[in-house]
Amino acid sequence: MPDGTSRKAPVMKTCVYTVLLGGYDALLPQPTAESSDADFLCFTDDPNLTSDTWQIVLVEPRYPQDLHRSSRVYKILGHERLDAYDATLYVDASVLLKRDPVAIVEDWLSLGHDMALVEHSYREQVVDEFDEVVRLNYDDRGRVYEQLLDYADAYPDVLEAKPHWGGMLARRSSPAVAGAMRLWFDHVLRYSRRDQLSLMLALCHGGVNYRSIEIDNFDSELHTWPVIENRKVDKGKAQALASGPLLAEVRRAQRHADELAKELDERAREREELLAQLTRANEDREGSDARAAETDRMLREVQQQFWALQGVRAASRHLAKSLGDAVVRRARRR
Repeated sequence: MPDGTSRKAPVMKTCVYTVLLGGYDALLPQPTAESSDADFLCFTDDPNLTSDTWQIVLVEPRYPQDLHRSSRVYKILGHERLDAYDATLYVDASVLLKRDPVAIVEDWLSLGHDMALVEHSYREQVVDEFDEVVRLNYDDRGRVYEQLLDYADAYPDVLEAKPHWGGMLARRSSPAVAGAMRLWFDHVLRYSRRDQLSLMLALCHGGVNYRSIEIDNFDSELHTWPVIENRKVDKGKAQALASGPLLAEVRRAQRHADELAKELDERAREREELLAQLTRANEDREGSDARAAETDRMLREVQQQFWALQGVRAASRHLAKSLGDAVVRRARRR
């Protein structure tokens, strides 16, 4: 801080930090650090890295063969050096700050939120992020598709949510934030290494009170992104041909297909048996209908015979009466 100047003490002790492993990005100088009360920490595995505006903190990658997830350890879970601060502002190594980060953090967290981050300014839904990761070959597509299918089944609300940009994250030091970040990192380990695919799951289901900030991702009064110097883009790409986990997924899909085929065969046998039962029932019904028709015919014949017999009986009575009357008349004449 220049001599002779004074500023209002920050409400929260604040730290700005970034992560740089494997030389993926060059370390940008941050001019705002010269006049800010915030500390600027860079976690890196490069012992030769120096900076006039960042304090260099050497770390060992947790997963030496997976520097991308190793960097997410510090981005998402933080580092013990951050325990001394009330709030932190994580920035990607390609983000250039234009405003004092203390003011950014106090503004973004002024409404009592535990966390604040920027809405994605050119994606509508999280599912669009999945499509983009596959299109740009940023991760093994078998793993990405597995995550997509699992989320579609268990967290459909996440896929439909408005995505957020992870280039700037303001967070308080609180148990709620720690729990949500643990959930986020668990999904980065279990599924795609591209943390933007699981960020909204942590926000929607991690129990953290967060705030969405609406500014352009690329350029605002607060920042510019990306400011790229010597970026090694290929390090962020997956292999051109998916391998490993995808082969396992293919085998699992084949086994599942075999199980479905067996189930379909069983359903086909049940269908054939049901059709046979229906055919027999129809034949029995048709036989019953024929027997019923014959019975009706016989009943009609019996009824006709009955009425015919009734006619004969009536004629017999009439004849008997006539004969009787004739006998009486003859007897009287004698």
